Amino acid sequence: MALPEARDPAVRSVFLVGTLFSGSTLIGRDMTTRIEDAHYVGELNNFTQLPGFSHPTSGRECGPCSLLDRPCGHFTPALRERVSYDDVLGMHRDLARSLGVRVIIDGSKYVAWLRRAVEQRDARAADRTRMSAIVTVRNPVAFAISHRNRTGEPLWLAAGIWRDTYVDALRTLNTYGLPHMVLRYEDHMADPGCSLERLAAFLHLPLEDAPDTTGLHDTGGNWSSFVPYLGRGQLDAFIERLDGAARAEAEAFVKHARAYWDDAKPREDTRWYGSLAEGEVNAILSTPGLSDTAGVLGYNLAGIVHRAVL
Repeated sequence: MALPEARDPAVRSVFLVGTLFSGSTLIGRDMTTRIEDAHYVGELNNFTQLPGFSHPTSGRECGPCSLLDRPCGHFTPALRERVSYDDVLGMHRDLARSLGVRVIIDGSKYVAWLRRAVEQRDARAADRTRMSAIVTVRNPVAFAISHRNRTGEPLWLAAGIWRDTYVDALRTLNTYGLPHMVLRYEDHMADPGCSLERLAAFLHLPLEDAPDTTGLHDTGGNWSSFVPYLGRGQLDAFIERLDGAARAEAEAFVKHARAYWDDAKPREDTRWYGSLAEGEVNAILSTPGLSDTAGVLGYNLAGIVHRAVL
C-alpha cells in the first residue's frame, strides 16, 4: 500500500481576499520586501487557469521577471505543467521550497479560490496546513469609480459587486474559523510602515528595517503595481514590446491609471476626491446592505461621501 504524501507542517498559506483595485498586489509585494520568510506569489488562479476564475491571456509567468526580460527560476514552464488548481496547498508547498520561505501569500483574491483550498485540505485527513487570510479592501466609492473606468459599467453595479464580495468573504472566513485581518488600501497608502507592522504581527514574523526589492517573483496583478518597483520607463518599454491584442489590452488597462504613475509610491489614495456628483454618490450608497458592510470593515461613510463630492 502506498504511503500518504508527506506534508510539510512548517509551510503556512495566507490568502488575500477582496475585490479588484483593493491594492492586493502592491500590499503583497510590500510584504515580500519587508517581512522575513514570507513571499507574495500573486494570482495563482490565473497561473493554473481555474475555469471561470482566471484571465485567459495573462498570469502564466512571473510578472517582475517578464518585465525585466529575464528568466524566472521559480515560475517555470515545468512548474506550470506540474501544479494544478486541484491541489492549491500542494502548489504553495512547491513554491515555498523553491523560494526558500515558510509563508506563501496567495493573491488570487477570489473567495471561491479560498473555499476550494479549504475544502481540499479538509478532504485529506493528513493535511494540517495552517491557513489564514488578509481581507484587502478599498472604500466602495473609490472602488466603484475604478470599476467604472476599467469596465464602463455603472456605479450601482460596482457597488453591488463590492458588497457581495465582502459579505461573502467575511461569512466564509467565519464559517471556516480562519484567522484573518482587514487591511484597508487607504490606510496602507497613507502609512505603509504602520500597516506592515500590523501584517508582520499577524503573521508572527520579523519586519525588516529596509525593503529588499531584488527578489520579487509573482504572477498576475494590476499592471500599474509594477511602477513603484521597476519604474514607469521599464513598464512602458515592456508594453511597447507586446504585439497585437496583448498590446491593446495592456494599453486599455492602464489608460486611466497612467496619469497617476509615479516612480515613488504615493502616500495617500486621493485621486477619487471631488470626482462625483451627489446623484452619483447616491447611486452607490443606495445599494441595500452596502453601508452596513462598509461599517463592519471600518469605514466612515460620511467622511467618504464628503471627500467624493467636494
